[in-house]
Amino acid sequence: MSNAITDAQALETQGNLNEAIQAYDSILNTTDEPATLALANFRLGTIYRTWRELFTAQRFLAKAHQLSPSDTEIRDAIEELNQHFSENRETIADEMSRKNSDQIVSLFRIATGIKLISMEKPVQAYPLLKSRTKIFPNAAVAKHLLTDIQITEEERNSAIDFLLEKDWLVNTGVSLYTIAETGLSAFYIELARLHVENSAYAEAIACYEQALWLDPSQQHLRYQQVICHAAAEAWEAAVETLSQLPDEEPKGIDLEVYHTAVAQSYHHLYQTTQDESAKQKVIEACETVLGLNKRAREISKLLASYQGKKAWWRR
Repeated sequence: MSNAITDAQALETQGNLNEAIQAYDSILNTTDEPATLALANFRLGTIYRTWRELFTAQRFLAKAHQLSPSDTEIRDAIEELNQHFSENRETIADEMSRKNSDQIVSLFRIATGIKLISMEKPVQAYPLLKSRTKIFPNAAVAKHLLTDIQITEEERNSAIDFLLEKDWLVNTGVSLYTIAETGLSAFYIELARLHVENSAYAEAIACYEQALWLDPSQQHLRYQQVICHAAAEAWEAAVETLSQLPDEEPKGIDLEVYHTAVAQSYHHLYQTTQDESAKQKVIEACETVLGLNKRAREISKLLASYQGKKAWWRR
């Protein structure tokens, strides 16, 4: 059994179901071994069955059964769920209708929030987007639950059209739509920016992490995390993230803000360790900031404290 599946099962056993779901989903995207895929699908189906997300559970259990038709535990779970559907048809139909409506509302709020941001109305956008993270605690759960939503022509509105025009909502069948990973990534990135504007740095870091999970190529988000760690004065976390980054910065980040965060983070590391390499990183980052903005007084003072010179802005 792979380490990944063992780690996912450990998270599930510990009751960290949101993290377990994301770990199992990562396995689905990174392996082609049938037994592992069957187990990951089965565990996802079991978790969603526990959560009474019956239609999502059915989808994963059916896939697990397809991959491992002789597995009696999977077959028994499928039969038990089908029996539940058969015995509670009216209740199930009502529940399906309610959940479908809830999913449409979620799509509406996500789309409306992003549109409000584009209209420079972040104050109105923030509560709309933030409310979704209580329902979808991570990108994997959002991806699993915002799937095969039935949207009739009468239910189509400007928000749904907005998602369709950007290819953030894809047609998966007759009147069935599923959120695309690009749409989810945009949601988490925009929500992260709103968190930053509201000084909710831990929440911003978590949102950037979700966007990275969806699209690991967006490495500029790691640099945004450094800025957030520094703003939250989480210096050790900032330095740990910096140790994983290449020297060449990508496009899409504010270099002055980023290098200011770098200087401050290594400064606090140096105060604790007196490590000469940390000292040199402080000096380099300060010089980079002052090369971008000679009026950066706090950074000038910091550089002067390391070089024993008059502050740049006082010369």
